Amino acid sequence: MKTRIRHIALNTENWDRMARFYQTIFGMKKITTGMTDEKGNYNPNRGHISDGVIGFAMLQKHPGNQSGLDHFGFEVEEIPLVLERMRNDYPELLVAKSLPHVPFSVSRGTDPCGTQYDISQKGVAKVREGYLEDGWDQPRQVSHISIRSKQPERVAEFYHKVFELDAGEAPGPDGSFRVTDGQVELLVRPCDNALYRGMREGLDHIGFRVENLERTRKEIEELSESAPESAPANLDAGRFGPMTRADLEGCVIGQHAMADPDGVLLDLSE
Repeated sequence: MKTRIRHIALNTENWDRMARFYQTIFGMKKITTGMTDEKGNYNPNRGHISDGVIGFAMLQKHPGNQSGLDHFGFEVEEIPLVLERMRNDYPELLVAKSLPHVPFSVSRGTDPCGTQYDISQKGVAKVREGYLEDGWDQPRQVSHISIRSKQPERVAEFYHKVFELDAGEAPGPDGSFRVTDGQVELLVRPCDNALYRGMREGLDHIGFRVENLERTRKEIEELSESAPESAPANLDAGRFGPMTRADLEGCVIGQHAMADPDGVLLDLSE
């Protein structure tokens, strides 16, 4: 079995409105049962959702955790082999055991720019519910996860060497590098000082592939009218809005820049 990018996690204080957005616009379905709510209680109505390939873990934000994108995860054939490659080639990088209650992850590691990712293996006891299934195909699915780095080529090489992701297209005009599991790409964009957020290393945005861009945009407008609490955040708001939009539109894959209800940056492409 080849390595697969298998989940994305973000921290939110608004699980219900976020779930409605992703389920309505991208057709995501719940694949696990039960998560902690804003009061710290177990809520059986919450859970990870999925586009058929990628599990979305919308985690309750707790004090000390940053809102928005937090980490992503791999499903590998042999966890010990991956950890051995990391010890041999990247001994300076951190690896830890995952928390016992997490329904996917076995280990947590960092890449050369500090991005955190989970490592899992099908068949281990911690992997349960929808993560045991092969998933399904649907018209709207995650196309790429973007990472920002001061050394994009080195980060892309790390994912190629440790997880055996295939090298993608040649470096983009912006100096970005791409690796892929065959379904989802990791797009490693260079940091820059054109705006403050462009100076930060780590997860940058998520990209979705849709069957019809105009139809999707219309459905987003309809959701904004019928359920304004689940409307996308205004990407152009404030003094920095136009700069954020311009930066996101510089992605070599995306065709339409936007944000989810919490302000997590997304782009769409046909």
